[in-house]
Amino acid sequence: MTRFPRLLLLDRDGVLNEDRPASVRHRDDLALIPEAIAALAAYSRSGRAVALVTNQGILGRGHVSKAEFCAIQTKLITAIAAAGGRLVSVHIAPDARDGLSDRRKPGPGMLLEAMRQHRVSPAETLFIGDAVTDAEAAQAAAVAFRLVLTGKGRASAIARPELPAFATLAEALADLGASA
Repeated sequence: MTRFPRLLLLDRDGVLNEDRPASVRHRDDLALIPEAIAALAAYSRSGRAVALVTNQGILGRGHVSKAEFCAIQTKLITAIAAAGGRLVSVHIAPDARDGLSDRRKPGPGMLLEAMRQHRVSPAETLFIGDAVTDAEAAQAAAVAFRLVLTGKGRASAIARPELPAFATLAEALADLGASA
């Protein structure tokens, strides 16, 4: 990875918003992590591309309607924009866990799709997530990875102590030249 990746990939739940045991099923369930939104906005204001890559099996299992899911995503994107940031693309794997495809993390599909779309190589890409499946997807896509200790991050750090871990998204981005 270059010191200043051309493409930053972020997981959603547990990174940008609080991870919910029953998932985020309604826009009112989306509790943003203000420091993470500010860090994402500062990074994107630096002129670098940020894309979201998120498993959302609640769609595949029918636990949330497409309309409500769009409302949840709109709330997130609006908050990012209000902070002065933006996402260049959003990649969603709606597969239920029992219907795994290579797009659903730990598969690399969404990461590869984002890199193709934005014409960047794995060496120019960094993925930040909170789960072991995020780390496995990064490894499968040959992309650098950083773990945040929010969401599932603390349990993931125990399971995979070799992963580079940071307390927050702001800390994970600090040496990349963007701060909130």
